[in-house]
Amino acid sequence: MKYLNVLLMFFPLAMIGRYFHYADSPVFVMACLSIVPMAIIIGDATEQVAVYTGPKIGGLLNATMGNVPELFIGFFAVKAGLFGLVLASMAGSIIGNLLLVLGFSVLCGGLVYTSQTFDKSMARSNFSLLCFAAISVVVPLAFKLTNRESLHLNDGLAAISLAMACIMLLIYILGLVFSLVTHRNMFLESDRIDCVEEPDWSLRKAVIVLGIATLAVAVASEMVVATVEKAGRDFGLPETFIGIVIIPIIGNVAEHSSAVLMSIKNKVDISLEIAVGSSMQIAMFVTPVLVLAGYALGKPMLLVYAPFEVVAIITAILLSLYVFQDGKTYWLEGVLLLFCYVLFGVAFFYAEI
Repeated sequence: MKYLNVLLMFFPLAMIGRYFHYADSPVFVMACLSIVPMAIIIGDATEQVAVYTGPKIGGLLNATMGNVPELFIGFFAVKAGLFGLVLASMAGSIIGNLLLVLGFSVLCGGLVYTSQTFDKSMARSNFSLLCFAAISVVVPLAFKLTNRESLHLNDGLAAISLAMACIMLLIYILGLVFSLVTHRNMFLESDRIDCVEEPDWSLRKAVIVLGIATLAVAVASEMVVATVEKAGRDFGLPETFIGIVIIPIIGNVAEHSSAVLMSIKNKVDISLEIAVGSSMQIAMFVTPVLVLAGYALGKPMLLVYAPFEVVAIITAILLSLYVFQDGKTYWLEGVLLLFCYVLFGVAFFYAEI
């Protein structure tokens, strides 16, 4: 993946184009391309930190930092009032991690090994939180569809969105307490298996690189959001498709490469922790934070996904849960996940949300 570092040259070019008010389309493309290597650098730095912390905390950190592009893009989109783009990118990140990233990981690992096994208890904690995330996307939409004639519909949706954001953040924190404190013994065996790897960087170097790359991603994300509307019209791409497919793929490069690499090394536990953990964090951490940020900025965002987005999220959660329920994976299961992602990608290109 080091050859992708050549794309870093687009970062200063995008900044120059933005400063001199060049057309939005080329600035959008250059900003998007520059995020790709920066996301990989973030992934490399967090992998080095993970060697010092162990696979459980390392996987959590990798998933968290892997979501930095989505978090920054979402924040600037909320600030600009592009709520549809925010919700689409959140839905796309969940779908992309569960279908695209996991699909490639299972396929690549399955081509090397006949079958791969993993600790079901590690996957179960994240999938249980994802099941609540499924509830969180269904309840606001169901309320909206069953109370269309209510005079207090928007007030009710605003109250539900704020309450849901607070509850999801609380559950996310409790989930961390469960996996890292009260039931940490459930994951100690996996920690002991993978903690023998030696770091290539010092912890200080990893932290410094992580900070610089994160700052650069924030700048590039602002440029992406500032130019996305005009670029979408120029390229003939619906805003929903950009949010569902393009932005998550750009932001998930780090998770994608890390999860696939771990699967090829037969470390499926870490692949699951990265991909499923990233989806869980998007649903239970990033999305609630963006909802609360909207209220703080005086631009409250209703946590109401479009019906087809809800269908896609629920399908991705259920399909991935079915694939991983037996503690084993095979290459064919990866193909099924990938085909499902392609199907949704085509559908969202033509969907009018």
